[in-house]
Formats: sequence, C-alpha cells, structure tokens
Amino acid sequence: LVTPRHAVQEPWNTAAVRKWCRDSGERLFIIHAEDRISGRPLTLRERYAQAVRDKRDREEHRKRLPETIEIARGMKVMVTTNIQTDLDVANGSRGEIVDFVLHPDKPPLTDGGVMELKYMPVYLLVKLARTRA
Repeated sequence: LVTPRHAVQEPWNTAAVRKWCRDSGERLFIIHAEDRISGRPLTLRERYAQAVRDKRDREEHRKRLPETIEIARGMKVMVTTNIQTDLDVANGSRGEIVDFVLHPDKPPLTDGGVMELKYMPVYLLVKLARTRA
C-alpha cells in the first residue's frame, strides 16, 4: 500500500506479506532490529546517549529503520530512498524479492511457515519492474 500514513501502511504491509506466504507457500522470515557497534551490543551509556539524541532530534528529521522486518521470496517491495537515480533505482521503484542468502549463523530451518532470525540476510536479490540497467 502506498500511503503517507505509517499507521495504515505498516499493518497493511504486514497483512499483505502474511497473505502472500499463505497463498504461495513461501516461508516468512522475521528479523528483529538490534542496535550494535562493531558487532557488539550497545552499553548502557551508549543506549542512554541514543535515547537523548532521539528525544532531541525532531521526528521528521530522523530516518529510522523499522524494529522488525518481514521478508519472503516473491514478496513485492518498493524502494523508499534514492539509491542510483540514473539507473531508476529511486524512491517509488517497485519490484519483488527473487532470492536471499541467510546469515551463516542462522538457526536450522524449521518446517513451520514462520521463522525468526537474529541476523539480517547477507543480501537480498530484488528484481525491479523497470530499470535502465
């Protein structure tokens, strides 16, 4: 769903990816965000500094990543920031996840339709609907 309202967009997208997984039989991977510095968790002092900075900065100036990311092969995606505009990899470009490679430290794959991961995949392979590449 393309809408400027996150209150509508996020639940809609969650429902859409879950429906896609049910209909297609693809496994849903859920990744929870965890702030780290050089591979280690933040110290109490670093978490406090982050909280102070978040409170000080205005909401519209922050580019926050979501707390949870849900992905599945074949799901539709949209670029939300300009990456390579001369190749049409820009805000609003649409495509689908073709494949991804999971982190080497992933838990063993289960038979269930939903799997929670501790680490982001090594990469996502996305086929955009239209590019100049």
